[in-house]
Order: sequence, then C-alpha cells, then structure tokens
Amino acid sequence: MAIGSRPHKPSPATVHPLGRLNSWKAIAAYLDTSVRTVQRWERTEGLPVHRHEHVSVATVYAYTEEVDAWFGNRSGNLQREFAVWAEIKPSPKRLIILPFRLVQADPEIDFLSFGLADAIAVSLSGIDSLIVRSSIVAARYAGETDLKRIAAEAAADLALIGTVLRAGEQLRVNVQLVEAATGTAIWSQTSQGGLGDVFQLQDQVAARIVDALALPSNAQKQRLLNRDVPATPSAYAHYLRANELAHDFDPAARDLYVRCVEEDPKYAPAWARLGRCCRIIAKFGGDPENFSRAEAALARALELRPDLALAHNQLAYLEADSNLADRAMVRLLSRARLAKAGAELFAGLVHVCRYCGLLEASISAHKRTCELDPTIRTSVCHTHFLLRDYQRALETSREVIGYIGPLALLSLGRRQEAIELARHVECTSTPLPLVRSAFSSARALAEGARTEAIALSERAIALITRGPEELFQHARHLAYLGEHIRALAILARAVNEGFFCYPALVRDPWLYPLRAHPAFDRILERALERHRTAVRMFVEAGGERVLGAVAVPDTAACR
Repeated sequence: MAIGSRPHKPSPATVHPLGRLNSWKAIAAYLDTSVRTVQRWERTEGLPVHRHEHVSVATVYAYTEEVDAWFGNRSGNLQREFAVWAEIKPSPKRLIILPFRLVQADPEIDFLSFGLADAIAVSLSGIDSLIVRSSIVAARYAGETDLKRIAAEAAADLALIGTVLRAGEQLRVNVQLVEAATGTAIWSQTSQGGLGDVFQLQDQVAARIVDALALPSNAQKQRLLNRDVPATPSAYAHYLRANELAHDFDPAARDLYVRCVEEDPKYAPAWARLGRCCRIIAKFGGDPENFSRAEAALARALELRPDLALAHNQLAYLEADSNLADRAMVRLLSRARLAKAGAELFAGLVHVCRYCGLLEASISAHKRTCELDPTIRTSVCHTHFLLRDYQRALETSREVIGYIGPLALLSLGRRQEAIELARHVECTSTPLPLVRSAFSSARALAEGARTEAIALSERAIALITRGPEELFQHARHLAYLGEHIRALAILARAVNEGFFCYPALVRDPWLYPLRAHPAFDRILERALERHRTAVRMFVEAGGERVLGAVAVPDTAACR
C-alpha cells in the first residue's frame, strides 16, 4: 500500500499510444482496482471520465494525464478531509473507574474491589461519546489518591472513585464522579442493597454517570446500559480472577473462564475472553485443539452480543491465522463505520491490515486506537519492523511480549543489547513454548551461533499450526543463516497460509539472497495477487475514509 502514490505503470495493452484509456476496464486496470470502484469514483469524487455518445449506447474513455492529476488531488483531499473531521468532531469524554476501596477487609467480597468497577466500565463501554479506560489499566492505581497524576498517565478527564462496606447481607456503596485533573466533585451518591443486588447497584451508577455528563440517552444506549450482567456474583468472581491470570498469559485462566460460563452461559464477555485464552494457548502453547474451542467461544460471544468489540478483535486475530485476514479486515471496517469509538476494532485492524500488506493503513489504525484509548496494546511494532523503521519497532515492542525487540536491536546494529534482551525474556517471561522459542532463536542468531539458531527456528516452526506471520519471521532467519531452500519452503507456506504482505517480501534485506531462485518469483506473484485483491476489498469497504488513508497496491516495490 502507498499513501498518495501515483497509479502503478499499466500494461501497454490498457493504454492508447496517445495516453488514452478506452474503456471502464482499461481505467480500472490503470488504477489497479475494480470497474465498480472507478464508476463510483466518477459519480462521487469526480474521476475525469469522458463519453462518446452514440445512437444507442455511450462508450467511455479517460486520459492518463488527467487521471494522474485527479489521483494526486484525491489523496490530498482525503487526508485533509480526515484531518478536518478529526478536528471538528466532538471530543469524547475519557473516564477511568478506579477499583473500589473496601472499608473493612472481607475475603468474601474482595472481588468487588475490581469487580464492581469493571462491571460499571463494561456497562458504559458501548457509548460512542464516552471512552472508558481499561479496567486492567485502572487496577494499577488501586489505593492511590493522586488523581492529577492518574489523569495524566491514563489520559483521563474524569475519575469514578468509590467505597464498599458490608453489613451482614447488605452492601453500602458510596461513589463520586470527579474531574480528575482538579479533584472537583461532579456528583456523589450512596446506594444500598443485598449481596445479590450488586449488579443492579452497578446499573444505577452507570445510569447516573450518563445523566450527570448529559450524554445522549437513546434506546440504543439504554440497551447498552443493561446488558452483560452476569447471573451470579460467583460467576463474576471466576471471571475477574481469570482476567488477572490471562493478563499474564497464564493458561490456568481458561479453567476459570469455563467455570464462569458454566454458571452463566449468557455472559458474552466471559465467552470472548475464553476465546482469547484458548486462541493463545492453541497458537503459542502448542495445543492446536484449542483453536476449535476458541472459534466456538467467540461465535457464542457474538451470538449473545453482536457488537462486542473485544469478540470482534479476537476473532480477527483468529481469522488472520486461518488465512482469512482480508475477510476480517472488511468485517472490522464495517463495524468501525458503525461505532467509531471502538478502540478494540481499530487494534484488530492494525493486525489484519499488516497481513494484507496494507502497512500504512495498519499504522493509521494504530493512531486511531491511541486516539480512542492509548492504554490498549496493538501489534504495531511488527508493522514498523516490516517498514524497516527499526527504532519505532523497538519502542513499541516494549508494550508487548514479542520477539521484535531483539530483532529490531539487531537491525540497528546493537547486537549486545539484542542478546541481553532475548536472554532476559528467556529467563523471566512466559511459559508459552512458541514465545520462548522465538526469543531463544533471536538470541542465538544475535550471538552468531548458527547451528543453534537453525535448530531453534526449526523447533519453533514445528510448533506452528496456525501462525503465518511467525513462519515469515523464521523464514527470514533461515535466509539470513544461508538456509535458502528451507527458507523458500517456509516462506511459501507463510504466504499460502495467509501472510501475503507483499511489500515486506520485496523489501526485507534478509530475503535478498532468495531473489536468485525462481521459486521466490512464484511466491511474490502469489503474494501480489492477494495483496491487490485485499486493496480492492479495503477500498470498497470504505477503509480509506475510516482510516484516512488512500490505498493502491504497492507495486512500486518491484525488484
């Protein structure tokens, strides 16, 4: 993909010697898109098309010079339009809901400290004019009172603080909504109810926040305020404890999510997080049976709540690894048009756009994610790496547990730092086998231990059931280490299984030695074919307007 690029050079058959394109098909071929798209561009964006009027029909033609000029202007106009829209659109209010303080220590209700705050956050998360910070982020500030610092670090305008007191079977909940930067109270309330009424208390607080902030209150928002209420406090306790474990990729979280949905089969967020947990165990833990469990759990989550952004996000990751990145991209773009405040949707677009070779779109999706919620982690470090922006790749890799950090350091010539980082993760990080193998392989490669690096890459490849981007990275390693035939085989598998990032295949310096092999040309042809198709799908799904990026196939990368 290119932003503001000229159309690629057409084949001679599509252009008249005088620079004239003599049909819709020729115009579409020149712009490397579909006839349907160029016809829409003529109607809505003034693509310069001329007509010969005949007795019964009209034929069209266009001049390449005019088309080139239009395309350049279109790129600038779209970028300006997106910038103006971003400037004039109402700024959503940003809210952080801090863990509630238990007035008295009570092991039976300690889960409410995080749980009640999280329940309120979930209730409010579907409102476009309000951005609710992640409960996991809010949990970092449990017990802290410096709201000004919290506001700065979490980029929050407002904070909800509260206390919980138990007296027998009754709960007393006090809450305050305050301006985070100044500590000024906007409103406060005290609610009381039984232990079984905790989620009704949560709904009351959520509704009061909507009223206090004068947020639009229509039927859709009222529906959002009353969904995803777990059936029992114990089901929610399982869910909360699972969240804490899942945050550090602990496989034990899966069993707690299962217990949660067994108690409450209609609790959509638990199904979505169970799907995420099963996907990670399947992909990185060497347990492929969990892929089908992940698919079933995410399908159930979306059946219960079709607009649940977390489920759409996790399904996109699963689809990308199942050779369906382009389909996932279209689905997320469609959802993003309907709910522009869905940061999780844009985080998913970071990932699937990269698989399709739309690297600038991936960067734009990351920027939109950060605008909506800077605390959400994305896979943008991989995108920066493929764009050969190794410094940005290194900086953003610190937000996730990923092997890009050592590889970026190695590409920056900082070999010793790469070795030290990889060794640190090997010793202290996740128990997931594929993650550990990736870091070990990067460490051996940085150390120049060729035999060990090859063996570790092969060990990692053997663990990959679904993971075309990981296959691509290990193909790079093998090419760098001189194992060209094996590298070509793994690279072909990566493209065939869904990682068809054509710009990376062409521009990656570690793949240059493969250019002498005819098999590499066939791999490029397949990747380019799918990349072009994905660009068309991106345009037709409205991706340019959703992300403020103009898309054309990256054929400028040809060797």
